[in-house]
Amino acid sequence: MSHNKHVLDGINKDLTEYNREWYLKQTEGWQDPYGVPKVVQHEGFNVVRDDLIVGSKARFGDYLISQVKEDTIVYVQPRKGLAGVSILDAAKRYGKKVVLFMPSSKVISDHQAVCIERGAVPKFRRIAAMPNLNKMAKEYAEETGGFFVPLGLYHPLVVAGVVRVAENLTQKYGEPEEVWCAISTGVLSRGLQIGWPNAKFYSVAVARNLKYGELGRSDVVSDPLPFLRNEKKKWWPPFNTVYNYDAKVWKYMKFKGKPGAWMWNVGGEPPLLDESIYDNTDSQRDWGEIRDV
Repeated sequence: MSHNKHVLDGINKDLTEYNREWYLKQTEGWQDPYGVPKVVQHEGFNVVRDDLIVGSKARFGDYLISQVKEDTIVYVQPRKGLAGVSILDAAKRYGKKVVLFMPSSKVISDHQAVCIERGAVPKFRRIAAMPNLNKMAKEYAEETGGFFVPLGLYHPLVVAGVVRVAENLTQKYGEPEEVWCAISTGVLSRGLQIGWPNAKFYSVAVARNLKYGELGRSDVVSDPLPFLRNEKKKWWPPFNTVYNYDAKVWKYMKFKGKPGAWMWNVGGEPPLLDESIYDNTDSQRDWGEIRDV
């Protein structure tokens, strides 16, 4: 599916109800368990290297999960994405169980396999589109007393985490003039826009069309590759990354970015220790079939 028909309204929907001061107030006293993100220079650009931890969502989601009273976190894990493994990392710190709804398939993906290896309880459902699976996961959480987290970890306290981390970086490095990142749901880009109100933003759309309020004040570049397809190897950046996601930003920043511009690298490919998980996980379902592993 192409992703080049975006709503360009200049609206940051995360500023319609709350402001920058509100987000910062929420995280007063919160200590980022990973410390201030490491910023490394590569070919004249400053890269936030969250591939050196589990992934940015583990960092941003920590404060939210620390506030959850329920014993179980429920989320939707697509075939690609580091949200599931990031939630697992944060949940482990607070003694939470993680249930991940995953689209049915003959064989699970690499990212799904890592989630299962690290303790997620998978629930496979055959679906026509991801919003349907999101609805199923939310209903399951309501029925079982779990805490449902929407796709992209879209929650005000996660946005607050992004804003606080941006402020921590400002205290150490100063506010960047120009920022590049990949965009899907837009939680990262919009949160950084709030945290760095004077920076110029460029977001590379890699997965879907951006809707009302999702793009904020960022310019957008639409990458033509399908979401699940990796970037061509000749354009891979010189650091660990997710090749169907952040890797697609590098080529645009190299040719259009100002010297010294920042890129946010949300993570790298997580290692899988036991490859027998692929064969031992029964992930195929028929329509309407509810049969959990």
